[in-house]
Amino acid sequence: MKKVKLLLENKSTFHFGDATGNLKIHFSSDQLVSALVNNVVLLYGNEALEQFINKMREGEIKFSSLYYGLDFLPKMSTEESCSIPFLPRPKIDFISRSDPSSFKKMKKVTYISHKLFQYLSKKYSCYEAVREVDVELPITVIGSRFALLQEELFGIDISEHALSNSSFLKVITNPRVEVGRFQQQAENYFMQEDIMIQFMETDQYLVQPYMYFFYTGDLPKYVRAAVHLLSDEGIGGKRSLGRGFFKKVEWSEENHQLAHTGSLYINLSTYFPKKIELASLYNYELEKRNGYVYSFGGKTVRKRSVMVVQEGSIMRSKVVGEIIDIRPKGYKHPVYLNGMPILIGFGGERA
Repeated sequence: MKKVKLLLENKSTFHFGDATGNLKIHFSSDQLVSALVNNVVLLYGNEALEQFINKMREGEIKFSSLYYGLDFLPKMSTEESCSIPFLPRPKIDFISRSDPSSFKKMKKVTYISHKLFQYLSKKYSCYEAVREVDVELPITVIGSRFALLQEELFGIDISEHALSNSSFLKVITNPRVEVGRFQQQAENYFMQEDIMIQFMETDQYLVQPYMYFFYTGDLPKYVRAAVHLLSDEGIGGKRSLGRGFFKKVEWSEENHQLAHTGSLYINLSTYFPKKIELASLYNYELEKRNGYVYSFGGKTVRKRSVMVVQEGSIMRSKVVGEIIDIRPKGYKHPVYLNGMPILIGFGGERA
């Protein structure tokens, strides 16, 4: 797997909606692919779009959902920078033996560092009745959502208390008023929630959050151009209000060594299972998908509603998933939902 890093400005804001109209804190792979599809059409037209869809359907290209990371940038040039990326929390419980009151705190964790993921993977046994891991090493939880091994902060001169109480990912609420399209009069008053991502600064460090996603396969030129265009076109909703934009796109050509095999598998992407794959579901959560079709010059109509398997869900075996057409009845062109996951091993090596 290779990685694309999306750099942010301080106090960048995003609006990621779910099927119920509420705010999500991450951007799922099917939403990412939808944004890339729109960019491909904008830059290269429908012929490139068909090539893109075919490459994904054949499994030649896959995308993960967007996740978060933290860059620890020292102010002194003599010190080295450090980057800690996070993955979705696996659908299991874990507690820290060094902190007996940690269960409630760990329940709120949404993302875990790569090293904590690898630690949990080695400790977890699918043969035990209790789906829980006792973590013997100290854990630090940042802003209630992000967990990592305390040892990962070795050499970083920021107190654990300061990190624990920081809020890199904040939900903000702003008052809004709907204005009538024809009479230009104020109509409905409502409150809108957005995600604000803010930096942290100490005497020694600047801590910058970023977003990233994995991809597999060789991306054609037109797909790489569509990824770069994310900076200008943005992602998510409320972009007319300045939401959803990035400062810069960075490419990492190194292959990231998360385990490809294990006794179980975890999905890093939205997953829509084939019927024959339903028996592979082990510990999982479902999420509804609906919303409106976005086509240039097209009429706004609703997509068909479907259920997908959330990121971090656990499978008994490798699954493939599929791309499905969720266009409304009688609609003029296909409306695809990408349900083909990127999988990583979990639970140690398969015997």
